[in-house]
Amino acid sequence: MPRVIELVNVPPAITWEILEPLALAMLTSAAVAVLLAGGLTLAGRSGEGRRTLFATGIASAMTGMGALALSLGNPFHLYMFMVSPSFSSWTTIGTFLLPVFLGVSLLALYFDADGDSRSRFVAGAAMFLSLGVLTYASREIGYLQGRVMWTSGMLPVGFALAGLSGGAGLAALLGGLRRQAAPGWLLLTMSGASLLCAGAGFLLTPPEGYVLAAPGAWTALSLIGVAGAVLGLIAVKARGLAFLAGLAGYGAGLGFFIRLIFLGQAVPRKSFTAVDAGAAAHLVSAQSLLSIAGSLVFLVGLGLVLKSLFSNVVTVRKEHSHG
Repeated sequence: MPRVIELVNVPPAITWEILEPLALAMLTSAAVAVLLAGGLTLAGRSGEGRRTLFATGIASAMTGMGALALSLGNPFHLYMFMVSPSFSSWTTIGTFLLPVFLGVSLLALYFDADGDSRSRFVAGAAMFLSLGVLTYASREIGYLQGRVMWTSGMLPVGFALAGLSGGAGLAALLGGLRRQAAPGWLLLTMSGASLLCAGAGFLLTPPEGYVLAAPGAWTALSLIGVAGAVLGLIAVKARGLAFLAGLAGYGAGLGFFIRLIFLGQAVPRKSFTAVDAGAAAHLVSAQSLLSIAGSLVFLVGLGLVLKSLFSNVVTVRKEHSHG
């Protein structure tokens, strides 16, 4: 969230920090992961695979909501949003949409693991809410009319691609840590989305301030996407590389949002290279890198706990049915 009041066609004096692109990457990854999981549930396919995707989506949603809360700076702001829900803006819509999405996704994972006949209905509801989260994420910055890049009609497509790369990548990462082979279609999907995220990065020219302060950072973000695409293709045969491929796929999606946020800030103020240089310095700072690493560790740990917990539900149900 911006830390100053946004005026039409007037850029703010300060830039957003790493928490904003981090929150967008996590929330879009969550939405796409649940969307894929719900589709598998409706099709009656791949029990373990869809539970991994559900666990990934839930863990990613919780981590993204945490990053979003921290970005507000004052927890009281989040409290005020939640106790006075309204449809006045996408920001206010998100304050109740995200918790509802999280709750329904948890319910879908539980029904799926428990073999409940209502699992398809709840999975369908979770898919519908996933589309709402993707819309919320793309519109959250789209209302800032002073940002030409942020009002493009192609913006939601970019969000979906980044979420696809991140969601599929995190699911492959989570499955790799549990020594479960990621489905070939998931790795191929992640590879394609990662490559498109990398291509978008190569086409976007970094602001002058970024070139001066961190000349290699912009290119490195695109190279992560290329690595995700290549590793994903290799991992289709060499399943032991799914862990690394998933990590790079998540990095490709996050890299897209980092470039979008900071470049969107810079375009209206091309001469303010000092501000952009400060944003670039923050991007590669120890604080930002620690935030990225810490959020990923939290997400993976939570996903592993959820996966283990609901795998036990499946085991107990099978033992009960045989008993």
